[in-house]
Amino acid sequence: MKPAVSKRKHVAGLLYGLAAGLAFAIFAWGVDAILLARANGIFTWVKFIPGLIISLLSGALVGWLTARFERAWLSLILWLLQALLFAHLVIWLPIKVAPRIISLFNPALGEFLKYPLHDELNQNLWIGFAIIAVVSLVCGLIQNILIDQALFSSGNFAIIVPLVICFLAFSLVGNSSDSLLNKRFRESIQQVDKVIGFVIEHEGQDVPREQARKMRLFALSQVQEVVTEERGLILSNFDEMLGQVDVLVDFSGQWVKCPVIYNQVITCSRVFEMPWIRLGTVLKVAALYP
Repeated sequence: MKPAVSKRKHVAGLLYGLAAGLAFAIFAWGVDAILLARANGIFTWVKFIPGLIISLLSGALVGWLTARFERAWLSLILWLLQALLFAHLVIWLPIKVAPRIISLFNPALGEFLKYPLHDELNQNLWIGFAIIAVVSLVCGLIQNILIDQALFSSGNFAIIVPLVICFLAFSLVGNSSDSLLNKRFRESIQQVDKVIGFVIEHEGQDVPREQARKMRLFALSQVQEVVTEERGLILSNFDEMLGQVDVLVDFSGQWVKCPVIYNQVITCSRVFEMPWIRLGTVLKVAALYP
């Protein structure tokens, strides 16, 4: 192969891998960050930013190496390792990385984020790996075929076709990966924010009993005096089956914990009353868990 063509193929392979990493990061963590921000979540970017960086770097490397060596067996190994990395990131980022990053920006809050790595989560990891591996292996096997066809095509924009195919494929597995863990946590935060929003919207109004029961208004009965429109929500804790998820709510320095059991908000309670300073000031506050 001529050096000029070989160089173009290597660049195309790198872009192919970048497309895979970008698509996976956007749909595994980027969409989650946007939806959490809409639900008044805080630190919504702590999974997306590191996930994006790692996914882009690993994807670019795998895509370039696949184009560089052009060996089917090597392509299978490289893209299988890529799938394994992505599957681990789906569990590792929200459980291990997120609380550590939050602690850097707010040590006081970081002390009270309990994200245990339960053994049951390993099942999610291998389910995610199986889904990602299938798509990853297919994309790896057809990478050089698609790129060769694009490079020797008469069309000026033919190289876009393999990139789009790879992007769409990994957007699907990214979306599937989101549902393994992030979606369950996100829905609990959304439910708490929905109840708070309804309470604020209907403040001072008589709400029919049936509607009040449906909207779980009783959940805020013990903390109604601290509820404000300005609020920030974040995951606090969860059980091993992910059936109960505890959500922390910051009402202008007044903190409330709202347990959510299978997307049903239970009675919220005050966790501590001391106002605290954001962005790294360490304060001694009362423990969230007795």
